[in-house]
Amino acid sequence: MTVLQRIFESLRFAWKAIRSNRQRSLLTMLGVGTGIFAITGILTMVNSLQVSVTAGLESLGNTVFFVHNWPWAEETEDWYQFFNRPRMSYGDFLALENGLNGVEGIMFQATARGQMVQANGNSATGVEVNGQTEGASVLGAWALQAGRPITQLEYYRGASVAVLGINVAESLFPGSSAVGQYFRVGGKRMLVVGVMERRGQGLVQFGASDDDKVFIPFQKFGSMYALNSRGIDKVIAVKAKEYDNLEFVEQETIGLIRSARGLSIRQDNTFSINKQEALMSRFEDVFRYLRIGGIVISIFSVLIGGFSIGNIMYISVRERTNEIGVQKALGSARGFILSQFLTEALMLCIMGGMIGIAFVGLIGVLVQAVLGTLDLALEVSFSIADLLTGMAVAAFIGLVAGTIPALMASKLDPVEAIRM
Repeated sequence: MTVLQRIFESLRFAWKAIRSNRQRSLLTMLGVGTGIFAITGILTMVNSLQVSVTAGLESLGNTVFFVHNWPWAEETEDWYQFFNRPRMSYGDFLALENGLNGVEGIMFQATARGQMVQANGNSATGVEVNGQTEGASVLGAWALQAGRPITQLEYYRGASVAVLGINVAESLFPGSSAVGQYFRVGGKRMLVVGVMERRGQGLVQFGASDDDKVFIPFQKFGSMYALNSRGIDKVIAVKAKEYDNLEFVEQETIGLIRSARGLSIRQDNTFSINKQEALMSRFEDVFRYLRIGGIVISIFSVLIGGFSIGNIMYISVRERTNEIGVQKALGSARGFILSQFLTEALMLCIMGGMIGIAFVGLIGVLVQAVLGTLDLALEVSFSIADLLTGMAVAAFIGLVAGTIPALMASKLDPVEAIRM
């Protein structure tokens, strides 16, 4: 018997055994499928979170860094040390604007959170008002649904103009275009010149979603709010022209701000440089631990599936003992008997794995539909590597759990087997 013939015959005998015990085979597949569903589902969940978080961080740009009083990616028990640092100031921004070389742009942004905006009897609460300098484009081009961005002259003059997030625009001007209309915020009357495209609630963002923000010129912001108030958050964004030049720009930024603040050589920095690499490194550690934890938890489900396969294969050998004896009496080799039962175990596990993966896909589609209604910028991402891992685990379970019963079947004495 050739190898191909042996494979074909093993598949035929295995399929016959599975069909002859449909209910038992289905329950066994479901047991294996539960374990594969657990491990594949957890890996898919972690992969989806990782893809969404990475996309959010990459949107910041790898040539952009942020100067802030708080380090975004540092764990410390001395949180009050950073809390008591002086906030970034417009003077710090001017020192960088006048002294930095090799940069594409610099932006100073002041933020007032939890504001109320009103127009035509309508209002929106919990709005984040961002006062920005004309270098706002360092964070990326304005993605506008309607209207235009704030112009350089409007930034310079501190004009009473604003760009609204889509949620704010829809709350203030339901059923009509917001562009060209007026609203009030911080006691000032402002003209809407643009409306942002919908961004959704990202997993990684600083502050509110862009959908719930109002963007105005910094000079106007300064006339509306007390810039030195603890409730006003301030940050400087710097974009280098090239990634290779980023470290030089970073060191130059540190030197200029230290000089502007009059810090001596012995004094530590009273500010932090925050880059996406540091955040990504922290998140990668988190995702690695999540994957390890998920795999450990899934092992218990996989073990249950393995025991069920081993038990079912042992029962199958006992039920087919007489058949095995007849096959051996007719000249079937031990290897052929062994391959029959291993093939049956593999088929049960692979079909169970396919059931588990199918359920992961179905639930993934349902979860994605729910996320769409929640306006959350998270996409369920299926990784081919994770799906193949699930199938590989299913095949491994079949080989391991089916080996001992298959060996028992191959070692049966044909005379004794026929008598049983």
